Amino acid sequence: MTRRWIPLLTASMLALAACGGGDDDSGSTDADSTGGSGELREVTVGMLPILPTAALYAGIEEGFFEDHGLEVTVETGQGGAALLPAVMAGQIDFATSNPVSLLQARGEDLDVRVIAHWTSALSEGETDINGVVAAAGSGVESAADLAGKTVAVNTLNGMGGLTIREAVRADGGDPDAVSFVEMPFPDMPAALSGGNVDAVWVPEPFLGGLQAAGNVVATYSSRESVPGHPTQLFFTSPQLLQSDPELVEDFTAAIEETLEFADENPDAVKAQVPQVLPQLPPEALENVQLEEFGTDLRREQLEQLGELMVEDGLLEDDADVDGLLPEE
Repeated sequence: MTRRWIPLLTASMLALAACGGGDDDSGSTDADSTGGSGELREVTVGMLPILPTAALYAGIEEGFFEDHGLEVTVETGQGGAALLPAVMAGQIDFATSNPVSLLQARGEDLDVRVIAHWTSALSEGETDINGVVAAAGSGVESAADLAGKTVAVNTLNGMGGLTIREAVRADGGDPDAVSFVEMPFPDMPAALSGGNVDAVWVPEPFLGGLQAAGNVVATYSSRESVPGHPTQLFFTSPQLLQSDPELVEDFTAAIEETLEFADENPDAVKAQVPQVLPQLPPEALENVQLEEFGTDLRREQLEQLGELMVEDGLLEDDADVDGLLPEE
């Protein structure tokens, strides 16, 4: 397994992929790479620099990918929307993205295809794996209090803004009165403490760290909008599905084994966090809440997210959940 950060394709490549210009030129889809030699096939996987990515490293460590003849190179991007054009143009074989970005891509006639679940928000409980955090004493203590405030999210018009708007709406506030600014998760704690924003939408481990520093959670927006919704799904391009179905099948099988292992062995996942977040102190992981893994694609929750996207103007037509998910 290797890991690298490479410059991802610009947004202009989306148009190329949509017009069929994304035929895969990567070595993993070349017939010579699977020519029966018994050698491991190289596969590139785009992931986010967040805690759940540690589960992929746990699966690699357990040998699930090698068992299926795969050698994984991990490439890191800031958001799922940034990884999309790289996958569609064949620069990366597989990647994870949030369902909002994927459904938006389908709405823009990009034939992106989900192959497996990756992570979901918590199905039960009073807390969740992401939340909107405000400074203590700021007066922001509920979702409705976010009206008239500025909230940092990692991607505009994405999962954070969508769930926050619904949480504000459900709490009797005006979602149109919330302002959003885009910011990488690692920059959010300093922005909040410096008063540059009123609140930040963060996953673990940032969520627990901010709470430990005395800040307050105004809303667990995922729980208060669509409880247990998928937060990340594995996807690929139609070109790869057509040109190398065996590679897709083997990768999907290894991912599903990884998901089952991660769901049953959270400590093994946490042990791989330094691979993803090397700057994170070990003690920060003691009480961290992992997202739910497992292989269920959670179609019902995806459909609910799609309905919210239409209501909030992120989609003009009904969400193409059927086209996004594998055939049952």
